[in-house]
Amino acid sequence: MIRLLLAIIGMFLLPFLLYAAFVFVRRRGSFEGNLLEDAPINWLSLAGTILAVGVMASLVSMDIIEYENQQSEPTTSQGKSTPGRSP
Repeated sequence: MIRLLLAIIGMFLLPFLLYAAFVFVRRRGSFEGNLLEDAPINWLSLAGTILAVGVMASLVSMDIIEYENQQSEPTTSQGKSTPGRSP
């Protein structure tokens, strides 16, 4: 659960961090003022939301695939067929 939460938060903040790095490079390494002062917050938020939803969908689908791969064939015990894992 914590892995999912950290991945979502990290992907949401990634566009903001990349924009701050871009502004830092454009200012030639100067920390004067706020790096996100003139940032397009709406676009950065939209990009972060898209990344976060994509990561969440990817992680959830991988968990579902792993769960389905763990399922086994029905077992036969004393002539009866029982679904799922053997006891």
